[in-house]
Amino acid sequence: MILPPDPTDGSPTVTRRDALRLLGGGGALALAGCAALSPSGDSPSNGSQSDDDRRRRTLRMIGGQLQSLDPINAIDTESTSVITQLYDGLVHYRAGSLDPEPRLATDVRTADGGRVYTFPLREEATFADGSALTAADVVYSFERVAASEHSLWASTLLDVLGVAHETRTVEGDDGPTEAYVPGSLGVRATDERTVELRLDEPFHAALDVLALPAFGIVPEGIVGDVEGHEGRLAYERFARDSPVGAGPFALDDWKEGTSYRVVARDDYYGEGPRISGIRWQVVEDPAAAFDLALEREVDAFWVPSAAFDPAKVDVESTDEGGRAVGTYGPLSNGLTASYLRVPVVATYFVGFNPEAVPRAVRRAVAHLLDAPTVVEQVHKGRGEAAAHLTPPNVFPGGSAGYDDHARGYPYDGEEGMERARAALAAAGRDRSNPTSLTFTTYESAEWRETGDLLRSKGANVGLDVRIESAPFPSLVERATAGSLEAFSFSWTMDYPAPDNFLQLLDPANDESPFRTWGGTPAADRARSAWERIRAHPRDTDEDRRARGEAYLAMEEANWEDVVVLPVYHPIGEGFYYPWVDVPKTGAAGFDKHKYTDVAVGERSE
Repeated sequence: MILPPDPTDGSPTVTRRDALRLLGGGGALALAGCAALSPSGDSPSNGSQSDDDRRRRTLRMIGGQLQSLDPINAIDTESTSVITQLYDGLVHYRAGSLDPEPRLATDVRTADGGRVYTFPLREEATFADGSALTAADVVYSFERVAASEHSLWASTLLDVLGVAHETRTVEGDDGPTEAYVPGSLGVRATDERTVELRLDEPFHAALDVLALPAFGIVPEGIVGDVEGHEGRLAYERFARDSPVGAGPFALDDWKEGTSYRVVARDDYYGEGPRISGIRWQVVEDPAAAFDLALEREVDAFWVPSAAFDPAKVDVESTDEGGRAVGTYGPLSNGLTASYLRVPVVATYFVGFNPEAVPRAVRRAVAHLLDAPTVVEQVHKGRGEAAAHLTPPNVFPGGSAGYDDHARGYPYDGEEGMERARAALAAAGRDRSNPTSLTFTTYESAEWRETGDLLRSKGANVGLDVRIESAPFPSLVERATAGSLEAFSFSWTMDYPAPDNFLQLLDPANDESPFRTWGGTPAADRARSAWERIRAHPRDTDEDRRARGEAYLAMEEANWEDVVVLPVYHPIGEGFYYPWVDVPKTGAAGFDKHKYTDVAVGERSE
C-alpha cells in the first residue's frame, strides 16, 4: 500500500514489497492529509442539532485520484481511504488505532499454539446489495487475495502472515519459482457463520495484518477472477462502478478526476453512520486545496507547508499515545480550526546503494545531514528527528525505548562537520580532492531543500553533492534496480511491528533496494539478526525478547554501515472546522479510520 504522502509536502510513501514491484508501472498517490479529521470527543460539537439533522449532512473533503475500489487491488492512500468506508474485514483498526478489534467477527479464538484462528461471524451483517454475510464469502475473499490476477497483496497473505497453502514449481524467464496452488489456502468454513484460518507457523502480528483494508470481505462469486466462479459482475464494473462490501457506506458516484462520493447505509449492522455520506473533491495541488478550505467549501482539510504557521498552533492536551489536540488559527477567513496531531508509523530516510557509494561517504553524509535541523528548518517542526528506521510508536519499549537506545546514535551532534571531514580524509578525500555523490529526490520542494542543505555542507568537507529529481514511480524503479547512488525514500506500516520496517535491512531480501549490502561484519550481523527474528515469530515473552534484541542489532548494524539514513518520522495532522466532530484518529493512519463516528453540525455562514 502507498500510504500517506509526506504530510508537509504531499510527497509519496511506499510500504510493501508488492508496491516496490508495481510502482514503476504507474502506481499513483495523493495527499492523505486532506482527509484528516478532528480530535474532538464522542459527542457532536453543536449540541443543538438533532441526530436526524446531522444525518442529512455530507462530510466534504479533498481527495486525490483513485486507482481502484477493489480491496485487493489498491495500494494507494486515496483508494484505501474509500475502501475503508465501503468494506469491513474480520478485524479492523478502530478509528485508526494500533490495536485490532473484531469487526465482522464477533470474537477471535486461537488454538494449536497460535497456528489456528477461529472467527465466528456477525449474524446481522449484510452487504450493500442486501445479501447476508456467510463464511463462504470470507473463504472466497481470501482466495481472491491469494489467487486473483488483480491481487497486490498475495505476498502479504502467503509470505508475511503465512497462511497455510500448497505451491507448485513454475518455470519462468528468471528460472523456476514457486506459485500458489489455487484452492489450497488454509481458510475454510467450519459452518455457515464460522471461519477457520490456519498458519504454517504462529505469527505475533497476525491480527495486525488481518486488520488491513486489503482484507475487506466481498460476496462470494461477485467477480470471476478465481477458479470455480464465473462472476456476477465484470471486474472493471466491480472495481470502479459497483463495489459491494459490508461496510458502513456504499459508493454513490465516481467522476474520474473530479469527485467521488459514498452514501451511508441505513441497513448497516454497526453503530452509525451519523452523516448522510462523504464527498471528496479531487484537487491535486495542495495550495489550491487549501484555498477551497478557506472558502469553506470543505469541512476537513490540511494546511500545506507554504501556508503553515507554527505560531498558530495552540496545543491544549496530549494523550499517552502522543496525539496532540488544540486549535489552529485564526485562518485568513477569520475562523479558527480545531487541530489534531498524530505520530504516524512511518519513517522518511535517505537510501544508499552500498555498492556504488563507499561507506566513508555514507558516514560523512550521516554526519552532515543534521536531522533535527532538517525537521525544524525544512518541515517547520512537523515531525520528529529520526535515529532509527523503526518509528517510536512500534519500537521495542515504545517512545521511551526509542529515546534510550538513540543515546548511542553516532551521527547527531555539534561535531558533525568535523567528523564528516575526518571520515572523508580517512578515505583520501578533502576539499582539494573531493568525491562526488548524486542525490536523487522525488519531486518534493522539501526534499530539494534538504538536498541543498547537504550540498552546502558537503562543499566544506570535500563532498560534491549533485541533486537531481525524478517522478516517484521512476525513482522507485531505478532505486530497486540499483541505478541510483543516494535517493529520498520512505516507509510506512503495513502492520505495526519493527519487522515491517527492518525487512528492508535484510541483505537477502531480493525486493529491497538495499539487497546489495554485504561483505561487511555489519551486513553479516544484520542478516543473522533477521534470521533470528524469523525464528521467533510467536507472541510469547521468550520470542518477544529474542525479537527485541534482534531489532536493536539490525538498527545498530545500519548505524555502522549507513545503508539507510533515517531523517524524520512524520506526523499526521487534521484541521477541521468547528461544525465537524469525530473521535481522534490513531497512529495507524487516517486512511484506516471508518467515518461512522463523524458528525457534521450546522455550518457557519
